Order: sequence, then C-alpha cells, then structure tokens
Amino acid sequence: MSDAPAIHPLSRERHKGIGWRRFGDYRFAAGASFAPLADAELAKAVLHLPLGFVEQGGRWQFVALLGLLPGRNLFVAPDGRWLAGYVPAHLRSYPFRIGRAEGSEDAVFCVDESSGLLVQNGGEALFDGEGQLTQAAAGVWNFMLEVAKGEARLSAACGRLAEAGLIEPWPLALREGEATKQVDGLFRINESKLNELGDEAFTALRRTGALPVAYAQLFSMGHFEKLGELSDAHAQAAASAQAAHAARRESEARQGPQFTLGNNLDIDWSKVTL
Repeated sequence: MSDAPAIHPLSRERHKGIGWRRFGDYRFAAGASFAPLADAELAKAVLHLPLGFVEQGGRWQFVALLGLLPGRNLFVAPDGRWLAGYVPAHLRSYPFRIGRAEGSEDAVFCVDESSGLLVQNGGEALFDGEGQLTQAAAGVWNFMLEVAKGEARLSAACGRLAEAGLIEPWPLALREGEATKQVDGLFRINESKLNELGDEAFTALRRTGALPVAYAQLFSMGHFEKLGELSDAHAQAAASAQAAHAARRESEARQGPQFTLGNNLDIDWSKVTL
C-alpha cells in the first residue's frame, strides 16, 4: 500500500469493472493519532478508549485518543490487529472516504485508490450492470453518511460546551530520554467549572445533549494509562525486532546467509488487547 493516499470520487466511468476487497487489518490506520466520534457510538467508546477534544478549522471535535504523537496510533499492533475492545466507526469504512465538492458542502463518495483493496474483475462489485451502486457499496455509503451526521451532532455539542467555558487545554508531557516534550492541541473538560455551573446553564446543556459528552470525557480518562502501556509494548517489540535483526546480521557475517522462519518477538499481542 502506498504511503500517500490517492483519494478519488467514485464514478461509473473511472471504476467500471473494478471491485473492492474488505480490509483485513488496521495497518491503514497506524498513522491516526485520533479518530472523530459520532454520537451513536459514544456509549461504547467511553468503555474502551480515552476521549478528548480537538479544534480544527474553527470547529470542535470529540475524538478517541489513539496516540500522543502525530502519525502514531498505539492501538494498532505491528501485525495490524486492533488492540482495544472498540473500533471507532470513522475507521470502519476503509478504503472509502467522504469528500466535498469544491465550493460546496455536498458529500461525495470517494475511494482511496492507493489502498491495494481495489481489484480488476474481482472482489465485490462497486457498480451493477445498470451503472448503479451495488447493494454492498451503497450500504457502505449510507453507513458513512450516518456516521458523518453523528460526528456533526457531536461537534455541535462540543461547541456548546466550549461556549459554556468548560473546555480547557489538556496539559500533557512526554518524556523522551532526558527531555520532556509538551503535547499540544488536546483539550479536556474542566471538572471544577462543570460542577460550579448554575442550574439554568446545567439544564441548558442537558437539554441540548451536550452534558453526556462532558461526562463521557471525564469518565474516559481512566483509560489514559493504556496509552502508556501500549507505548511501552510497542517500544519493547521494536527493541526485540532490532535485537533479532542485529543477531541475524552477526550470524550471517560469521556463517553466511541463513534461512529463517521469522523473528520470535517477546510481545504476545493477543494478550495486550485492552
């Protein structure tokens, strides 16, 4: 799979005779440090993932925190398995994406042609003989549209929390060797201000559906330590792989090339699922 996505609108002309295969692992999401959430998945996400707020393009988003460094998803194992009990809906429709027509907010059904999941004369058809989306492709599109609507509703709820002065910067720092690096761009609920809200403001947030978002973020912070545990597990796996590679190179230097069945890393990723 190419490192750079090639997103193109789905069309009968461009994708005639092309089918698609469903993804078999989550390596495509290994570079996603967060994933936006839809309102319908909030109850499940809060049970498994740390949640927070980000601001993009002047809009607030409620997101699942998947890592603390840009381009690093700690919930994807080296073999592509997902290491949590819940996968955000935003990641479940790959290789399809929602695009926007230039100068318009209209949603456009797009596909990542660099995904390696599009095949000539095979897989599940994108279009039927009459040039219409097949039932399978239409089902994915409808799912994506519903997720996008849910993300927009949750974004609106985040905006109401921000207007009430309840969202604050999340002071996080990562230790890299002897240095400490600040993590910018993440926000959380100010629990003290939430508890100090007057009855009228509190009721207004409850009536508009914003209050559950605030409590979900606070409750989810108990999962935050998972990020540290997963970071350590990834580092251990990388160190094991590096040591195995060095040992193999040393053995080859002494004895010549040796055939091997692979590296026996110390991490059993099936036991890391959180």
